Amino acid sequence: MTNQNQMKFNSLKYSKKLRLAGFNENQSEVLAEGFHEHISYQEVAKKNDVIQVDESLDLILIKLNQKIDLVRIRLEKSIADLGTKLTTLICASSFSMMTILLAFMAFLHSSK
Repeated sequence: MTNQNQMKFNSLKYSKKLRLAGFNENQSEVLAEGFHEHISYQEVAKKNDVIQVDESLDLILIKLNQKIDLVRIRLEKSIADLGTKLTTLICASSFSMMTILLAFMAFLHSSK
């Protein structure tokens, strides 16, 4: 009953192991036959399947790293832009405060 699509499975050996584990003869035979009927190579990943998944994961990882790099570049640019805006804001605020202070000092000087 073994062909290319089914795994090599020794149902007699499996049945004996089940009996040693405490199953009776009838239970162990039914379990071994059921296991033998339902297992096949189609249900088990083959080496080529694992290689394909590994290659797919490698491609996904490359694309993910590229996206991370793009986000990092945009984030660095945004941080630099914010730094420039903050510097401009601080300079403008300082200039405004100096203007107000000078105007106040001029007002105090003129009122004497």
